[in-house]
Amino acid sequence: MAIVGQINASPSISIAFKTLATTAIQRSERGTVCLILQDTKATEKWYTFKTIADVETEKWDKDNIKYINLAMHYGAFKILIRVIQSGEDTSKVLKDLEMRKFNWLAYPKALETEDQTVVNWVKQQFGNTGPIGKTIKYVSSYANKTDHVAIVELANGGTYKSIYGDFTAQEYTAAIAGLIAGMPLNRSADNHIMNDLKEVEDYEPKIGKFSLYMDEDTVRVNYGVNSKTTFDSTWKKETRKIKVVEGMCFIVDDIRDTFKKYWLGKYINDYDNKMNFCSNVTKVYFKEMSPNVLNGDYDNKVEIDIEAQKRTVIADGLDSDTMTDLEILQYPTGDDVYLTGDVRFADTMASLSLTMTM
Repeated sequence: MAIVGQINASPSISIAFKTLATTAIQRSERGTVCLILQDTKATEKWYTFKTIADVETEKWDKDNIKYINLAMHYGAFKILIRVIQSGEDTSKVLKDLEMRKFNWLAYPKALETEDQTVVNWVKQQFGNTGPIGKTIKYVSSYANKTDHVAIVELANGGTYKSIYGDFTAQEYTAAIAGLIAGMPLNRSADNHIMNDLKEVEDYEPKIGKFSLYMDEDTVRVNYGVNSKTTFDSTWKKETRKIKVVEGMCFIVDDIRDTFKKYWLGKYINDYDNKMNFCSNVTKVYFKEMSPNVLNGDYDNKVEIDIEAQKRTVIADGLDSDTMTDLEILQYPTGDDVYLTGDVRFADTMASLSLTMTM
């Protein structure tokens, strides 16, 4: 355990970051899907299942058993279910979800108005600008032109003919949420075979739409993309890919959780300790996260945010222009730790351009 005021980072910090990084691929296959369900038989508000064998089928409506099967089919580690209680509206259910930890959300029987409420809530929880908040994402068949990395718009209409039955697009969002939750970070959903499906309606691929297509007798994912369609210096074009955003969320959660567990309240907030934390992230965690999550050819790093430090200096009535960069970086910031990161995320091969010269 760290000693309060200790200058050097304890070995446990490095070990924790290395352990997180080396187990990243395995842990990324252990995503949790949350389903919002209406059921006439279920007696509890919350349920958690790890396998379909855990589900007492006679205690659930038949349709909900199908949705649970869909969510589990592609390897999601755990299914969290919030059963809508009598007289509850969507906002009350979502308020409860704020206290739970999960990765992907689906609401198979949502009406369009209810779906829009969920979309708005997820955007607010995840964040629209600036830092990522709660790292939850939602799959919707109703949403259109959401332009947000946390919302996946399932595009194919018609009937989804699955081994579990026939489903509408909104019902089938349970399968897409389960697919992504169970997918390791060293691959993407691009071209993934949907082996529970026998047939799906054709859809002309569009930017910002997650669509499926028939490849002879096989149903495949076109591109594993979210609804993001406009980009800037913060949300670059790569963030339209679900794999990239999953990597971002994974790293955000790991660093936040490690800071809270090993660092918060245990180290004096001085320059040496800030540098130790940055060093552990950059040289231990980021190194091990390459090349499957972070681009191995890029100098991925975290460092003290000198611009934020300058703002603190100025707020204290001093002139930052008279100080060296080191003096600015060493300037005390109370209990605030200002860091900045520069990383590039890895993606899988998708588009091939090949020129042959004879």
